[in-house]
Parts: sequence; structure tokens; C-alpha cells
Amino acid sequence: MNRLRNLLENDKAVLTAWCGLSGRFYIETLAACNFDAITLDMQHGLQTDASIIDDVASVAVSGKPAIVRVPVGRFEFASRALDIGAHAVIAPMINTVEDAKAFASFMKYPPIGDRSHGVSQAAHVLGVPVLDYLNKADRDTMSFAMIETRQAVENLDDILDVDGIDGILVGPSDLSISYLQSPVPDPFGDATIEIIKEIAEKTRAKGKVAAIFCLTAERVDIAHAMGYRLMAIGADPLYIQQGAETMLSKVTFR
Repeated sequence: MNRLRNLLENDKAVLTAWCGLSGRFYIETLAACNFDAITLDMQHGLQTDASIIDDVASVAVSGKPAIVRVPVGRFEFASRALDIGAHAVIAPMINTVEDAKAFASFMKYPPIGDRSHGVSQAAHVLGVPVLDYLNKADRDTMSFAMIETRQAVENLDDILDVDGIDGILVGPSDLSISYLQSPVPDPFGDATIEIIKEIAEKTRAKGKVAAIFCLTAERVDIAHAMGYRLMAIGADPLYIQQGAETMLSKVTFR
């Protein structure tokens, strides 16, 4: 149950897949690739309340941590994701201290939060006794608040001070949309690149984990240099498209 926490120790860089598609064999194939973790996306992906149960278990078989991004405001499913064996939960659009406290309350047991008891499935999936899970869950399972609006950046210091928030995950596309007031994103663009750097600096200064979504390997390198240590690289359509194109490019008669 401490797979993700252990990966992040000693300031190591962790690369996670970003998975919106579902299905046992697909998830197991993806988890067999050289990712450090697998993130299952319920917000914009096709993951559902039902599919996430099977897919978290499929990731667990690989020995890698499963991370779940819940839909906006679905804090009750944050607890559910932990109860089925997720190692971490990402909550989108955490814009205020109140948002952060509500998220943390579903992620942590008393006295930090109000998470209720019901972890038989998680203990089974992760292969730990129930009492061990209960005693270590608040430390070993991780909560990531997404920072992706101007309002969230303005409230960042206070959000980072919320007990029960373990890290920040930057959504660079929505962050640029918020600052540019345009539906066309410009992630890592001029309007937000320094803000992205400052978020990492502030997060690390508070002793918390700085995470970010990166569409390309080049952006992973940029983010790592800024101090980010949990980085999502690519997403399902790119994995499939680039894999197919690489294979097709090796056919000599075309």
C-alpha cells in the first residue's frame, strides 16, 4: 500500500501513464510497460464507477501503484477509490481552501478527516491485513489537489497548508485557459510557464509532492527541471497512435 510513497522517496522522479480507456487486458498490457504508475482517469476519460473497480485491481497485479482521478466534486468517490485499492486520488478543480478541506476529509481518517471504515477490498487487493491498512493508510495513500485556475493559484499557499493534502497536480491546459480566458489551451506557454515553476517551488517548500500532466517527453524534462517529481506522460490515444505508427514505419515496401 506504500508503493507510490516509496517511489517518491529521496526525491525520485515517477512517471505515470494516463489512462482513460478501460478493460482488463488493456490495463494489464499498459501496466507491463515501463511506467512507474498507472493513472485511471474518470474526469475526462471513459472510466466509470464500475470499470474503475476492475481496473484498479488489474493495476495491482503488476505491482505498480494505481492512481485515480475522480470527476469534479466527486469527493465521495475519492473514499471509494481508496476502498477498492487505489494508492492515490487526484481531485480536479480544487480552487479554494474549502475545496481542499472537503477533499481531504474524504481521504483521511479521523482526526485528520472523516473517511469511514470499509477497507476489506483494499486490503485484499493490496495484500495487507486490514489492521495494517487502517494504521498506515493516512501516511501511505496520497491525495493530490489539482491546481488549474487563476483562483487556485491565488489560494495556493492556503491550500498547501491544509492537513491531508499530500501534493499538488498541475493541469497546465486548464491553467492556461483560465489565464488566457480562451477555450484554446496553451500548456507550458508564455502566459503560465513561470506560474508552473512557482507552483513547484511553493509545493516543495511545504514538503509536499509537486506533480503535473505532461503530454510529451520534452515537457516531462522541463517539469523535472522545475522540481516536479510525479509526472504523467502522454495519454491513451498517443500510446496507441505512436505505437502503431512506429510499427508501420518499419514496413520496408511502403
